[in-house]
Amino acid sequence: MKTEVLGNHEGFTLLEVIVTLIITSILGAMLVSMMGGVFTRSTQPAIQTMEVHAMNQVADSISRAYRELGSISDLQTNITGGLFDVTASGIGISVTAGATGYGSGGTPVEGSSSDLLKVTITGSSGLTYALLFGSIEI
Repeated sequence: MKTEVLGNHEGFTLLEVIVTLIITSILGAMLVSMMGGVFTRSTQPAIQTMEVHAMNQVADSISRAYRELGSISDLQTNITGGLFDVTASGIGISVTAGATGYGSGGTPVEGSSSDLLKVTITGSSGLTYALLFGSIEI
């Protein structure tokens, strides 16, 4: 009687495939739970860069208007009158007249001068950009 010996068995058994799938799914679930927030926040630097660029454009246009007008009161009137309307981009502008002056020794004194204009540009994500306009006498 002749017995036949089966040769090499190539491939994986069903049990090996199932164990591999279970281990892979557990590791995948752990990876998603650890990295899930990173994927949703990955666009934040790009959004902030675009917002800073838009805020710089607003600051440049306000500075240009100040150079053209030459007067702090005219600039304040134009800003409060809505000349720089940037609400569509989520950027707000607040203006404080005479908010900061400087006393002796260069120490800041609140409300000490009416010839200073502080313009604060605030982005939708909380970034702020402050400009201070004043007359310089030499």
